[in-house]
Amino acid sequence: MGIPVDFSVSWLSSERLAPERAETLLRLVAAVGRTGSLAQAVRDLGVSYRHAWGLLGEGEAALGAPLVVLQRGRGARPTALGEKLLWADGVVRSALEPHFAQLRHEVEAGLAKVLPQRARRLSICASHDLALSELPQLCAGRVQLDVDFRGSDECLAALANGKCDIAGFHVADALPRAAAAAAALGRWLDPKKHALIHFITREQGLIASPDTHIRGVNDLTRAGVRFINRHSGGDDSVAAAVAEGRADAGFGLKADANRYRLDFVPLAVERYFLAFERSSARTPAFQALMEVLCGREFARRVGRLPGYDTAKAGAPADLDAALNWVSKRPARRAAA
Repeated sequence: MGIPVDFSVSWLSSERLAPERAETLLRLVAAVGRTGSLAQAVRDLGVSYRHAWGLLGEGEAALGAPLVVLQRGRGARPTALGEKLLWADGVVRSALEPHFAQLRHEVEAGLAKVLPQRARRLSICASHDLALSELPQLCAGRVQLDVDFRGSDECLAALANGKCDIAGFHVADALPRAAAAAAALGRWLDPKKHALIHFITREQGLIASPDTHIRGVNDLTRAGVRFINRHSGGDDSVAAAVAEGRADAGFGLKADANRYRLDFVPLAVERYFLAFERSSARTPAFQALMEVLCGREFARRVGRLPGYDTAKAGAPADLDAALNWVSKRPARRAAA
């Protein structure tokens, strides 16, 4: 199968707090902030109460102040220090993870030149998504996934031109020009050659600083509101810009707004699909991927992401319906 390469961000550590325990501690504090309950946070993380209290005690001893406060009859919440650590964690990860992805790709490509040919391997060119980032680790030992994040149009072009095995792309319901954008993606797909499966759905909307009191799109026209466009850096870069005070609002995912403790105004549901050649669906590599997509562990992990739903993961999707095509659609561009 080859050598899997992975990197992780471990920045919060001290003599009293090992890096791996610091990472779990940050996840615990984030879960408390998300659920408002230590009991629910413990269940979400799959750890014991004793383990959670031990981590919180280590964090307080290392940093000199508690990270979570329990309020009688009102659940639990992160302290000011806990909130600031979660903000710092988001800033660090948004800065480093794109570089880690590039390093992972370069190291794996270099190692592949001196390793035996792997029997099960899939190349995925996909629009960036948090759930998709979970797949390589979940597929370890079954199939090697080579994931390259690009824009949806570029990914489907790569599939049409035989440069990847699977293309991941998303379309949004209810957003302006969504139908036209979805139909434009269809020019790369041939219903006789290609097929789709559902991957996930995710909530898309406005990410805003709590100080701005933005409650809808109309509020963006107020004097002084700084709006940031979603760009190639993805939703997380929009959330990071708002959290750092470089913008007041922008379009992004509920999961990213929650990660940075920002306000979120839901506007639409994005449907994320995986496209592939029909012939590849019969290969052992693709079947191994399907087992993961339909498995409980994938649903459990993605279920922790606010606004995400895996109810249809792995189910076939009608290509025409997915892209909102009409009977008189323009001719598709031929694959090279």
